[in-house]
Amino acid sequence: MSRALILMYHLVDSPRSSEEHRFCTTPEDFARQLSYLAESGYVALSMAQLCDCMEGKAPMPGKAVHITFDDGFSCVLDHAAPILQRHDFPATMFALSDRLGSSNDWMTCRGFPERTILSADGLHALEGAGFTIGSHTRTHARLPDISITDAGDEIHSSKSRLEDALGKSVDYFAYPFGKFSDPVRDLVAAAGYRAACSTRSGFNRPGEDPYLLRRIDVFGTDRLWQFRQKLRFGINEATRTYPLRYLGRRAMERLGA
Repeated sequence: MSRALILMYHLVDSPRSSEEHRFCTTPEDFARQLSYLAESGYVALSMAQLCDCMEGKAPMPGKAVHITFDDGFSCVLDHAAPILQRHDFPATMFALSDRLGSSNDWMTCRGFPERTILSADGLHALEGAGFTIGSHTRTHARLPDISITDAGDEIHSSKSRLEDALGKSVDYFAYPFGKFSDPVRDLVAAAGYRAACSTRSGFNRPGEDPYLLRRIDVFGTDRLWQFRQKLRFGINEATRTYPLRYLGRRAMERLGA
């Protein structure tokens, strides 16, 4: 089937608070999830390879998957990168240009534990471990909630600043909080990015809008059965009853056809 999954993570570490746990996958759980992907025949693509497939430049492999991380937390380099390298899985990190070497102040103001953000040198180290670096704006702004001028600056300036820091083109973008609008989407396209990731769930199929790519949110609280269900159905929230409800809907659709 010609479709790909993009998985979204934030932190890979031991959670430091109950609130943080949703965004923080332990290294042990992350290792189990990647082992499941490898053993189940998933084909890990880079973001460039995924875009080639979406654009019809290459065939989409069966069970295609790409792994992404938002924000640039240093624990991804410490804990996730070695596990990805063991499986030879590429990944993308969406970084905040104005927070390099700083901390997650957009989260601590809401009561989350303070976490270190990778510096430019840390992003270079991620590149050496098989990562592509993308932009997540300058400051993690909610783009639809600010002026179009400020949104344009967050989108354009983060690209140029990351390119200056890394010495190479930054071609991919992720909307902070998953928030976008039609004007924001158009700003991302106009800035010269090749593709952008949202947090809408579902599968990505060739020919779909490259600036509204869908991602599956992998929670730190997910058990392996929930992870497997998310892969199977392309959903963000996995429950024990979802497969039955899904099959029921499909049966009703067939009866009504």
